[in-house]
Amino acid sequence: MTDLKIQTAQNTQLALNNAGLGDRILAAIVDLILMFAYAMIGFILTRSLALGNVFLMVYLLPVYFYSLILELLFHGQTLGKMLLKIKVVHQLGRQVPFSSYLLRWLLRIIDVWIFFAAIGICTIVLTRRGLRVGDLAANTLVISLKGSRRLDELSYVRGEAEAPVFAQAALLDDPDISVIREVLAYGREVGFHGKAAQLVLQTTNIIKKKIGVETELKPIPFLEQLLKDYCNIHQ
Repeated sequence: MTDLKIQTAQNTQLALNNAGLGDRILAAIVDLILMFAYAMIGFILTRSLALGNVFLMVYLLPVYFYSLILELLFHGQTLGKMLLKIKVVHQLGRQVPFSSYLLRWLLRIIDVWIFFAAIGICTIVLTRRGLRVGDLAANTLVISLKGSRRLDELSYVRGEAEAPVFAQAALLDDPDISVIREVLAYGREVGFHGKAAQLVLQTTNIIKKKIGVETELKPIPFLEQLLKDYCNIHQ
């Protein structure tokens, strides 16, 4: 399993293990067995009680929306994922929005049902973080909960307050901090070069101008220090 690092909205890093292909396949098989068993009960009831096709269509709705409903209710897990201890999370560490779950569900047609899941398996194998088409579109990934651990080594974790290096960090507001976190998270995802490097530099210049700071620190350490100072100031 690939070791992943995600920056959360609280500016804490999580060290996570990428869910293995085997676990994902087994979770899918468990879900299919459960859906099949549920559907068979519906067919038996419909036939034995002469309930009609309308009843059967309504009864089978949970099967059609199974992964969407379960991942929404259980925060990224279906029953199969729970059993295999894997979970859908956002690539930027934030809460997965409904739109992402919906995209993953819609694109299961491509990932799972076309060519017997060959497309989904190929993209999982070929992408660094094991992403299927639905994950790529929804900005999500599937992690293993078996060995994930919280990295509290970052000194700006709550409870480890220090005197701020840049007292001007108090002049920043939540939108500023959100932008800084997004820019740094994007850079960690794709590498701090090209477009990501330009975004970091532009953000640094804007923030420096806003709070009136001059420093010899390079852009990335500067932005990271600002996040640390902001968290310490607002504890």
